[in-house]
Amino acid sequence: MENINNFINSVAAGDNVTAKEELEELLSSKAFDALQGRKQEIASTLFGGQEEEQEEHSEEEIESEE
Repeated sequence: MENINNFINSVAAGDNVTAKEELEELLSSKAFDALQGRKQEIASTLFGGQEEEQEEHSEEEIESEE
């Protein structure tokens, strides 16, 4: 939130260089957060199914060994 205020203040003051830097930082932060969320979503999709299958096979192997 502070970055947004800094950006607005920089634009209002006519400090375009600082405003550009603040905007780039805001966009970078948003992109990073979105990427982290997407990575977690993909990981849960990819690895979630595989772990369940491995657990099922392990239980079946234990039952067949008995």
